[in-house]
Amino acid sequence: MKPVSKLIRFVIFLSVVTFYPLELEAQETASEWEEEGAISGERISLQGYGELHYNNPKTGATVPSDDDPAQMDFHRMVIGVSYQFSDRVILHTEVDFEHAASEMELEFAHIDFLVSEELNFRAGSVLMPVGPLNEFHEPPLFYSVERPYVQTYIIPTSWQEGGAGIFGSLQNKAQYRIYAVSGLNAGGFSGSKGIRGGRGKVAKSPSDDLALVGRMQYTGVPGFDAGFSFYWGGAGQSDSTLEGAAVRILESDVRFRRKGFDLKAVFVHVDVSKADRISDSTGQTVGETLLGWYVEGAYNLLNLLSSPVDQSAVVFIRFESFDTHHRVPIGFAADPSNNRDVITGGIAYYPHLDVAIKADFERWEDAENTTETRLNLATTYRF
Repeated sequence: MKPVSKLIRFVIFLSVVTFYPLELEAQETASEWEEEGAISGERISLQGYGELHYNNPKTGATVPSDDDPAQMDFHRMVIGVSYQFSDRVILHTEVDFEHAASEMELEFAHIDFLVSEELNFRAGSVLMPVGPLNEFHEPPLFYSVERPYVQTYIIPTSWQEGGAGIFGSLQNKAQYRIYAVSGLNAGGFSGSKGIRGGRGKVAKSPSDDLALVGRMQYTGVPGFDAGFSFYWGGAGQSDSTLEGAAVRILESDVRFRRKGFDLKAVFVHVDVSKADRISDSTGQTVGETLLGWYVEGAYNLLNLLSSPVDQSAVVFIRFESFDTHHRVPIGFAADPSNNRDVITGGIAYYPHLDVAIKADFERWEDAENTTETRLNLATTYRF
């Protein structure tokens, strides 16, 4: 067994063993845990979100093509149920019905064992705490119609794996999550979509290789957030042709919000070990380094009104650059079409905090100087 897998299996064992005496030490939990779906005084609560998209031309992983037709798609309808067994044991679940319910996917299903504000335990199908979007990707929480592409093709949002770990809040100034989870499967990696196809999604996913993932987010200054995420684990999954395959992700992000302004920056670096073996096995060049970043600026126009209103009209612009072939193995050629820049600008109108009507315009360009534009419209909600 690989050293990283031994370490992660020991972490899981230690977490399970540690849990048994927690009943004697349980403390009253902070109100922020209620925001995760458990409503005080009720055992069952519902949550969910949805989004209808119009894309012209339709969505693609590379520069959109004029030959692609326009597309209308009820992209996601998500229903979640939380059940409070007790003040300290809470189940959270969500099921995603995609493309007008033609596809179904488990978003997450985990049990939280609440001990204190500083230390709690979680086990089940969990969203990977990598980047600011993957755990909190409800469409009213971002301004564009489509999710930022850096957090689609570099960080493969949405991304869930089976596992267990700890989470908590430190003096109400920082939050953390650390999990041991199933590793990626390098047999699903590709040139244009990077590691996205390697997600197990807890659907009978191979788990001979495990991974350690975590995030720390600082929120101690009003209006300012700063986060750091990491992921480290094997990806060979007992395939002899993929022996030694592994993935390491480092991510950082900052966000500043004040007086109607919203400024954000995200940077992600991914290393893929044994990318040459993976490329030989999959029959396509898989990058050994993936790189992505973006900056975004937004302003709520209704902040200019003399009297405050409970609505928002946010104009935004975002520049992002992502390259799944930032560096390729020796003997393989990088595909310039995998080095992509996207400028997205538009408006998101919020008649209610949890409802957004969006319109934006994208301009794509790759390293071959191929350019194209796309118009996107959406109606989104969460509850």
